[in-house]
Amino acid sequence: MSLFKEYSTIYLEFKKHEIKFSSYDKYFNIIENRINPIFGDMNIQEVKPSDVKRWLYSITDVGGKSLRTYLSVLGGIFQEALYDEVILRNPVKVVRLPKFSKPVIIPFTSDEVEKIMAAAPDHNYKYYIAIAFYTGMRSGEIIGLKKSDIDLEKSTIKIERTRSRFGESTPKTKTSLRTIPILEILRPFIIELLELHDNEYLFVTQYNEPYLDTHTFVESFWKPSLKELGIDYRRPYNTRHTYATNMLYRNLVTPIQLAQLLGHASTEMVFNVYVKFIDSEINDFDKSISIYN
Repeated sequence: MSLFKEYSTIYLEFKKHEIKFSSYDKYFNIIENRINPIFGDMNIQEVKPSDVKRWLYSITDVGGKSLRTYLSVLGGIFQEALYDEVILRNPVKVVRLPKFSKPVIIPFTSDEVEKIMAAAPDHNYKYYIAIAFYTGMRSGEIIGLKKSDIDLEKSTIKIERTRSRFGESTPKTKTSLRTIPILEILRPFIIELLELHDNEYLFVTQYNEPYLDTHTFVESFWKPSLKELGIDYRRPYNTRHTYATNMLYRNLVTPIQLAQLLGHASTEMVFNVYVKFIDSEINDFDKSISIYN
């Protein structure tokens, strides 16, 4: 008998050599928190498509995109067992995801941003939040920043690495390698942060070591602060959504410019996710224009 968790370990072992650390971290967490608690102690030969469907339909706290990833990881684990001829078929192959409505993005309001910024202690958390809200950078990109990435003369930040508890790597896509502007409102925070310590990384622990992830930030500040402030909980990633929606809504950038700032390969993500926040109404359209003259 082969336990499912034996092959989840094998799957992760191979993935460690095939994908970036950030993706490996994501898959590891999916297996540890979503998959192994259900299938881990089962005989992998006895898992049926109906078991997979029950598991899939029991997950109600994430959207369709996350469920597709969960199902893909689960299918990959069974595929390793299939390669070893431990099972005759992959039960995930016959399971189809139902159609899901896209999760609703609820950016923080300007008032909420001010409250969160004001509540941040006068150390790493304050600077992390400022960079997150005023650049839209991903968490791994923020804690991966080095002092050499900051150019105060040109007022730019160079993004060329990301960090997670499994190590440091380049960002998830080629377009994630980018240089973004430092807004004037962010500049004082950056200057203060540069003078805090002598480590090459911007964000370091009390032991003068670069952060591996943002777990401490989330548990020690983010969750309790939102609760205390009476703000509906949203993941720290929502700082990225808040930056993007405000940049569009206030007509500060074009969709193409926003895609470049966020590190997207095209404007597809911008139009799919953020287009409803563009401050324009069809009823305000100038009806007197001549299209072809």
